[in-house]
Amino acid sequence: MIVRIQGPCRAMMVSSSFRRLCLSRHQANSDPESKNQTDPGSFDDFVDTLKASTATKHQTFAEMFRHSKFAQLGDFDGRMVTGKIVHRVADDLYIDVGLKFNAVCKAPAQDGDDYTVGSRVLLRLHAYELSERFLGSKKDLTLLEADATLVRLCDSRRGSIKATKQLQKIRLRGAGPLFRFPKQQLAKLQQIQ
Repeated sequence: MIVRIQGPCRAMMVSSSFRRLCLSRHQANSDPESKNQTDPGSFDDFVDTLKASTATKHQTFAEMFRHSKFAQLGDFDGRMVTGKIVHRVADDLYIDVGLKFNAVCKAPAQDGDDYTVGSRVLLRLHAYELSERFLGSKKDLTLLEADATLVRLCDSRRGSIKATKQLQKIRLRGAGPLFRFPKQQLAKLQQIQ
């Protein structure tokens, strides 16, 4: 049995397994004498409270936008954000930061191979959309990308594999003369793993 609850903006599906869960919780909270009985009205009361709560929580777009994460970001200039590399073309990294457009950054010359698709990176965000009004134009022209500066790599599959192999070598050989790492480096390797 599926019950459909409709509010002004939402529709909710409630299955029979959810009903059993509500009834079992009601049973556990009731007194010991009525444990053998289930109150079929408790689910109906629950449905009524859901209808009442969805009807009173009607928000305008302006209220929803004011309380959104996008509006809470404030000024983008200099904001540090993390993103995920979704595409790579030569040295250009296309990084998804959760905004309208992906950020496009150059991969660094040193250790540029570690920046692979799926890696997480730290960025300094400057603008969420690169657009300009050119001379003689009445409308802005957008480049369909965000402006950001690549700061560093947050994690990498390749980097963590290297660190794991180094840590395994240290454990196998012990702290012999060939493999002497300061305690700080050993702690960093263990944190990566």
